[in-house]
Amino acid sequence: MILVLAAILAVFLAGSTCGIFAMLVIGIHAEERRTARGLAETSRVGTASRRVLSTRTCDDAPARVPAGR
Repeated sequence: MILVLAAILAVFLAGSTCGIFAMLVIGIHAEERRTARGLAETSRVGTASRRVLSTRTCDDAPARVPAGR
């Protein structure tokens, strides 16, 4: 019985995770299409999407200037 409940819980959690990931991908794709069309609506989702899509890697980071003391 415990094994059956564990299996049901595992399937539920896996489905939830896949659903959340799919919603995230669909949301980012929709925001990209909205931006490509020129609609510059400012929303929390749009702002977060732009931040995620424009993240900078260490290769893009500017060189640090040493402190002159």
